[in-house]
Amino acid sequence: MNETVVEIRRYSGEVERHQHDYPQVVLAVSGALEIDLGHRSGRVSGSTGAFVSAGCQHAFYAKQTDSFVVLDLPSRLGIREPDEDMPAFFAIGREVHGLIDYMAVLAASQELSASIRHAWSTLLLDRIAPARGRPDRAELAVRRATAFMERKLADPIRIADITEAAGMSPTRLHEAFTRRRATTPHAHLVAMRLDAAERMLADPRLSIADIAIFSGHSGQSALTRAMRRERNSTPAEVRRNLLG
Repeated sequence: MNETVVEIRRYSGEVERHQHDYPQVVLAVSGALEIDLGHRSGRVSGSTGAFVSAGCQHAFYAKQTDSFVVLDLPSRLGIREPDEDMPAFFAIGREVHGLIDYMAVLAASQELSASIRHAWSTLLLDRIAPARGRPDRAELAVRRATAFMERKLADPIRIADITEAAGMSPTRLHEAFTRRRATTPHAHLVAMRLDAAERMLADPRLSIADIAIFSGHSGQSALTRAMRRERNSTPAEVRRNLLG
């Protein structure tokens, strides 16, 4: 199959076991559908959808004439197999319900063009496919916090400022940094400031006092204390090593 097929299909009674060489997604518009996938059985309903992988032997049964959105997908879309990432049965959220309702109304009023089928299926798959490689909420918060620190490195920064920029409570942001970066927001900021100071120490035109201010320290003595505590060195020693 070379293109995406989106149809509203109605089933009643039992459909004999069969298979096809393309993956399929089944979502309920009304009613419920019992599906036997061979390795697993389940029900498609208002809260659960089904993914049938290419080549999977399956059969299904509906007690009455119920309505379903069926999405037949060309393999080139790269849908992952249930045994890897895509579960055979998956929960349906509010956004997916909205897409189902939209498609049910649209399909009843007009013939679906290829562009509409592709756009709708892309949105649907983005909502139901596992988020492999996508940053989750914690990772996004860590990235927002880090970007804020970089922009404000030379300014006085409070933890409250960082958490506000990250869009996450102090406790949750602390947990996110601990899990994703093996550090804390404050320790990460200290390390970023010292890294910036070390880079600037390679420029002999800048005084250590100026570098301290530019890297977010209150003065040269504060930079020296932080560098000795965290790096077991001093700005003067780092500069000598960098400049030979």
